[in-house]
Amino acid sequence: MNKIAVIGGSGVLEIELFAGLKKREIETAYGRVMVDEGDGLFFLQRHGMPLVPPHKLSHHANLLALKECGAKYIVAVNSTGSLQSDLQPGSLLVPDDYFNPWAIKTFFDDRLEFVTPGLSTTVRRAIIDTAAKLSVELVDGGTYIQTTGPRFETRAEVRVLAGWGSVVGMTMAHEATLARELGLEYASLCLVDNYANGVCDQVVDFREIEKAQQKNSRILARLLPNVVECLRQ
Repeated sequence: MNKIAVIGGSGVLEIELFAGLKKREIETAYGRVMVDEGDGLFFLQRHGMPLVPPHKLSHHANLLALKECGAKYIVAVNSTGSLQSDLQPGSLLVPDDYFNPWAIKTFFDDRLEFVTPGLSTTVRRAIIDTAAKLSVELVDGGTYIQTTGPRFETRAEVRVLAGWGSVVGMTMAHEATLARELGLEYASLCLVDNYANGVCDQVVDFREIEKAQQKNSRILARLLPNVVECLRQ
């Protein structure tokens, strides 16, 4: 049976799928990581406890911990802002590429080794096919742009980024790159929680982001258990 890991926020952990998982602390060369585990399923809160802002996350420790747990497939849940006016908050998107040419993370600091980055076709297909069976609407494909954080992007930055991609966030590209270097199958389900700054007249409002997150959490409660079951086989 394949071992599956889910990376997400605390709201994801509240889904019934993860009920009864036991906490396990894993020591890695990059620091300690707390993972919830049980019956070949793992959940990792990417921001840890207490919560760490995105620009200070130890992605190396997070991904290495899942590798040491024996996970084969990783389903990441990422909160994003829409760069396109026709991609509305509350939407779901499964990116097929990402853009992050700055501050690139790697495990290969001390040896000459090259890896072509990318997202897992197998995990993407599991998410997309499962959504279709459950009649859950999502966007198949798009480019995730990663910025550094922790602030949101300026209106000028968003105008430039909108020519390059569909959604913007602060975490996925680092996770995807490091997962590929470790030989892990990684793909993301992006929750579109808001319009990026300047895409519409509305100012980015964290209260509205929370409303969209609550709506998407209900969808995740239906979708994730079936995605995990698909990948187990």
